[in-house]
Order: sequence, then C-alpha cells, then structure tokens
Amino acid sequence: MRTLDQWTDRVRQETLAYEPRFRRNPAENFNSEADFRMLTLITVLQRDLGVRYNLYRVSNPDFGTSKDLFIHGMVNDDNGGTCASMPVLYAAIARRLGYPVRLVQAKQHLFNRWDDPNGERLNIDGSGLGMNTLEDQFYREWPLAITDEGIARGDYLKSLTIEEDFAVFLASRGHCLFDHGRFEEALQMYREAAKRVPTPDYLMFERGAAEVVAGRLVAIRADGSVIPPSTPRPAPTPEPTP
Repeated sequence: MRTLDQWTDRVRQETLAYEPRFRRNPAENFNSEADFRMLTLITVLQRDLGVRYNLYRVSNPDFGTSKDLFIHGMVNDDNGGTCASMPVLYAAIARRLGYPVRLVQAKQHLFNRWDDPNGERLNIDGSGLGMNTLEDQFYREWPLAITDEGIARGDYLKSLTIEEDFAVFLASRGHCLFDHGRFEEALQMYREAAKRVPTPDYLMFERGAAEVVAGRLVAIRADGSVIPPSTPRPAPTPEPTP
C-alpha cells in the first residue's frame, strides 16, 4: 500500500509537470484528457518505475504463479505482470488520483476504461509496451471472438462494478489454486465469484465455468451450485498479448 501511494505521488507530479503542454496542444493527445492522463500514468509506471509485462508468459502461460495474476508481482517483485494484473495496477493508481477508471473483460483478456458518466469514455490497454486505445469492436474479435449472447448476458465489454472486480480476482485465485491441485478450494473461489456476477444460466468465467475439479468436469451456476459432470472439453487457448 505504501508503494502504491508513492507511485501515485510520482504520477501526480509528472502529470502536473506535463499538463501545461497538454493545455497548449491538446491535439497531441487527440483532444482527450483521458488519453493524456492515462498515457502519463502508464508511461511513468513503465518507463520510470519498472512496471512491465512478463514476456515469458506470452508463450508459457501459468495460472499457478500468483505473481503473474496479482499486482504483488510488480509492486513487491520484479516478476512483471500480465493482462490479469497490469490493468488492476493501473486502476489502483488511477482511482487514487480520482480518475473514473474501470476494469473491463474481453474474452481471456482484461483492460481498463476511462468511463466518466458525464463525459469521456475511452478504452485503455496497457498490457504490453506503452498504451493502446482500441474500440469495443476490436475486442469483439481479439483475443478470442465474443458472441452476441455473451455481450447480451453482460459477460464482456462492460465497465465492471467494484463487486464484479472482486469476482474477477476470486476467479483468478481459483485458477491459481486449481493449478496447484487444490481443487476444493478452487471450487469455493469459483462459487464465491459466481455469487457476485450472476447470469441467467451459469457463470462463464473462462476456466471457472467448466473445469476438471477433483477429476470431474463441472460447471458453476449463478447461485454457486455445481452442474453434474459432462464430456471433457479442450483446455482454453493461452492468453495472447496486444
């Protein structure tokens, strides 16, 4: 927490230093205050404070390594992060600065959104080197295609609430526990996540929706109950990076 507060102060100082330049020439940031503030935030974290993507995980995904899933891999360690953790770190700093920044889920990907109810809305993707601002349509196809049904259910491309943020973290913890063979604990995490993100049928949490738990393929309904085993399906495709 102390480190996050220190990093927030650093971002605040740099933002104040560069703000006159933005005011003189806002077109440099596409006339977007969200673009200016988030580009400054991500640049300071990556260039000055060493936040980076763990490139080894591009071709070697490992849900069993908690440092890749949660922000301590960047804050307390030089492990680096992934799209599961880097947007969370950006949101933690941005919210300390009073920015209306939310988390958003694509399929097997997490990104940020500047979502001001009374102003600008801008997608922010900093899981990689630098920052991209991509439209929702891009994430309809990348990294995996999202169906119209998935959009209608509210599984993807919506700004998450704090409670839904927590559900994503619980599911990530479930993935980590699962890869360590702690199946019953993983199932409990998936159940807790399902309580916070109800869907009409059962919760689609990438790996959490249907997994081999204690040797059985299960799916988790919105109420946290388990659907009986069915035919196993292939493991999910490893997460790519922008």
